[in-house]
Amino acid sequence: MSCGRCSRAGNWWISPARAGDSDVPRCRGRRGKLRAWLAAGCLGLCLAVPVRAENWQAPLFDEGLPSHLVAVDKHRQSFLFFERKSPLRLKYIFPCTTGQVPGDKQVINDKRTPEGVYFVEYKIASGLDFAEYGGVAYTLNYPNPVDRLRGKTGHGIWIHSKGFGIYPRDTRGCVAIGLEDIDTVGPSLVPGTAVVLAHAVDETAVPQPDDGTARLLRHRMQQWSDAWAARSEKLFDFYDPAAYSKATEDFSRFRQNKQRLFRMLSFIKIINRDIHVLQGPGYWVTWSEQFYTASNLSTEGVRRLYWQRDAKGEFRIVGMEWTPRDMGMLAEFKQGKLVAQALPVLGDGGEGPVRPALDMPESDEKAASAAAKDAAAQGELLAADALVPRNRPTQITGEINWDSAATLDSLRPDERDPALMGQETPGAEAAPSAASASPSAPEADAPAAAEAVATPPATEQPTQAAASPEPDVDAAPPALELNPALREELARRTADWLAALTNRDMTAAALEDAFYDAARFNKVRGLPRGLSLGQERRERQRLLRSPWLRAYSGPQEWTVDGQSAICRMPVLMVGQGGQQEGLRELWWQREAGKDFRLVASRWTPGVHGLAAVYLEEVSSEAGAMIERWRTAWEHADLDAYMAFYTDDALQQGRRGARNLRQQKQNLWQRVRPTLVQLSNVRISPDRKGLRVDMVQVYADSKGMSDRGTKTLLLEYDGADWRIAREDWVAEPPAR
Repeated sequence: MSCGRCSRAGNWWISPARAGDSDVPRCRGRRGKLRAWLAAGCLGLCLAVPVRAENWQAPLFDEGLPSHLVAVDKHRQSFLFFERKSPLRLKYIFPCTTGQVPGDKQVINDKRTPEGVYFVEYKIASGLDFAEYGGVAYTLNYPNPVDRLRGKTGHGIWIHSKGFGIYPRDTRGCVAIGLEDIDTVGPSLVPGTAVVLAHAVDETAVPQPDDGTARLLRHRMQQWSDAWAARSEKLFDFYDPAAYSKATEDFSRFRQNKQRLFRMLSFIKIINRDIHVLQGPGYWVTWSEQFYTASNLSTEGVRRLYWQRDAKGEFRIVGMEWTPRDMGMLAEFKQGKLVAQALPVLGDGGEGPVRPALDMPESDEKAASAAAKDAAAQGELLAADALVPRNRPTQITGEINWDSAATLDSLRPDERDPALMGQETPGAEAAPSAASASPSAPEADAPAAAEAVATPPATEQPTQAAASPEPDVDAAPPALELNPALREELARRTADWLAALTNRDMTAAALEDAFYDAARFNKVRGLPRGLSLGQERRERQRLLRSPWLRAYSGPQEWTVDGQSAICRMPVLMVGQGGQQEGLRELWWQREAGKDFRLVASRWTPGVHGLAAVYLEEVSSEAGAMIERWRTAWEHADLDAYMAFYTDDALQQGRRGARNLRQQKQNLWQRVRPTLVQLSNVRISPDRKGLRVDMVQVYADSKGMSDRGTKTLLLEYDGADWRIAREDWVAEPPAR
């Protein structure tokens, strides 16, 4: 490859030895030596044109590395998986296959694999061709903001397998590994996993010493967060307006929105947990788990910033990505346990202002709550980086990017309705553990009813049969002993109660007869006086009116108090009307000669992180459905396309599946879609199901194309997710 202006042939390359200026490409002659005049000429040219990642050799520095990292050596056709164990070490190396054409991907259908830093977005676990994809795929966020800045096109770069073996350079741009290999590494490819695609990766030189650039950028991200939290105009100095407008969104609109929020909000607090950094070809990426709280809302997720040097050599933000995700940071914040990462002190070359003092009283939660209610009443409840403004304020209990690494215990339904939650029957286990709908989730080998207090086995004392005590009369039988056999019986009884609640064949009356002590419920002396039996009955009837229910529970904590066995466990109930989460406390007492029955119950609303469990389960379902919908749309398959909509679906002002079909039929007779590309897909709970936000790029057979934000509201019909509403906001052309 020639330099273009120079008469000597050579390659553009990124030197891994000098991290500080490695984003400046260099021209290398045949003999590898450059004269001063040639270097100056090439440097001027390279600063004037976009940098390409052609034959990029990926450097990995020992500063800010993530706990897990994928690297692909396209030259050797090798897939490497690293984990950070002080320092980074290679855990797996597998043969792989990449694009049929060598070099860095530039345009759609060029059959090249891109070179750069990317991140896993979500997993597709169904609806794939086995021979082509091996049945499972992990999507990457190509094109990333820097790719868009450089004018790259294309989409659908995945990590997947092949049903009948892999051969070198045998994909259309994806990375494919063997079936056994993807089973091994797949559980680690959680959303947000960094993936470095490069011409060459030298694992023997990993990690390399940082020359200060990686450390500087970690501090720059923290300084950026501090300026945002201080509601300072200095925030906008971190950006390259022209590049940001082209790569992410119109900068002037972004600035105006932030300034309006600064005026409206009484405080902002931002906490970054684990700021990571990686170098790409001509750019750097920093990212962090981030918690945002203000006088209007609190939210959490993963923030990514893309940096390039400007004409003065200073790093500026050219791209930004935000993936809302429930990582338990809100719960930690409320408990006073959430702290920011302590970054190493910068040397003399450090830049940036002193961290500003925040005007938020951390303990004044009542003031924050009151401010949020006032903002909601005025219709001013705004997301930190909302894609599509909501019609009314909505509290999001958790968001996820079509998958999650969450590993909380949930409960499966019993065999009377095994299809309700798309899971197997738990059998006779004491308290079945959660199983994600995702094939990559490991099956649990132990009961989910984790013992909160380790009690040595004790000899069970026989219980004398006696008539049930009258209400408010102390019983004489000996106190219960919490031995393993009793734990197993109680855990199974609790599991049956929760499963029966979600079983659509059981009426409220039948549920009461099977599990409640109607004569003594809420009447036993010394036990909590919660809801009366009538109130409990009405609550169950309300739940059972939903056409479908899903129940999830966390670890159970068991204690005994006299004749009562008390179970405390976090529970999430999800139905068509929404979801409710909190701590469920159950008091069980044995009825003479019969099973344990409920004599008291208490419910305390609260956030326990189970929203992530629910989203983890539905992520594969929704992800597969969205991909099938996109494919049907791109191929103009009208019948397949309409199968994804409810009968009363609303699409851009058109109501009803019949009207939607007629409009698409008329349109596709004149012009057909040629490209439907989706990226930055976000999924969050909605009162009626799921809300999906994504960036959409569309092109048709007449050459028309547009880019913007697509929002879908999905409803569950008991078997699959369907689109109830579809909204579209076009992105204005960059200035």
